[in-house]
Amino acid sequence: MGGGSGGWGEAYDAELARQQRESAVEKERRLSEINDFLAEQLTAYNDRDTSGVQSRLDQISQLLSDVIDGGIDRMLFGGSVAKHTYVDGLSDVDALVVVRSAGANSPAELLNSFAETLRARLPGSSLAEVSAGTLAVTVRYADGLEVQLLPAVERGGRLAIASGNGQTWQQIRPRKFAEKLTEVNKNNSGGVVPAIKLAKSLLEKQLPSTMKLGGYHLEAIAVDAFRSYHGSKSREAMLDHLVRHASTAVLNPTGDITGQSVHVDSDLGAANSSSRQRLAAALRRISTKLESGTIGEYREMFSD
Repeated sequence: MGGGSGGWGEAYDAELARQQRESAVEKERRLSEINDFLAEQLTAYNDRDTSGVQSRLDQISQLLSDVIDGGIDRMLFGGSVAKHTYVDGLSDVDALVVVRSAGANSPAELLNSFAETLRARLPGSSLAEVSAGTLAVTVRYADGLEVQLLPAVERGGRLAIASGNGQTWQQIRPRKFAEKLTEVNKNNSGGVVPAIKLAKSLLEKQLPSTMKLGGYHLEAIAVDAFRSYHGSKSREAMLDHLVRHASTAVLNPTGDITGQSVHVDSDLGAANSSSRQRLAAALRRISTKLESGTIGEYREMFSD
């Protein structure tokens, strides 16, 4: 009787061990397929037309050169192009337009002047929309590219952009964030920038148009997410970690991590606002899909 019971127990243990081995093999196969797919996505992102982006920024600089007294001093990549996180076709290119002298112009006056000039002078066939916000002028092209232009002036050797109300100038440190991102990326075996690129593409497709996560905002969240990260450096693990971290981080206004992004998520309102809660819930749903998704589900999530 005892021997029979022991035999049954051993058979049960053997079957359980077999199932666990099969489960582990299946998990490894799933992760391998997903990581291969994400590597393919990154290859496609890196085959971007950076010269095309540069030519549009050069054109904008020329068109704005006579808008103010003194003209344009220089145009600095303040965002994804400089940080190598630009993904072709996404709303992702931004630049500081440093004017030689703003004179009596307030930031709001300068923004409106930029917008009016670009509406009048950019070829209508290639343009979708030009709009002026509190901090920047956004140029949306018919092919999907979006460029944000932040007017800036030099004050006492420091650059300044519009303050939160758009009426006064606020000093910034435009290189500070690039340095922080470079450091965090290096400390994580170069995996942070690819994770940002993958997240930008994924969230562009998965988030409703009413709750998009801006490039600066996501990059600032990434710096925070990977500051003390000790997990796997695989594409799948780092993408999942970033989206999961974002689902919590968006509940609070972005701190001055970048030296110039303290206002990047002001449109979401105060901490735990209804807008922030809706965005957090959407990001949690995406994170859940990433954690358990099959290779087929990943392909669907990244498809246009």
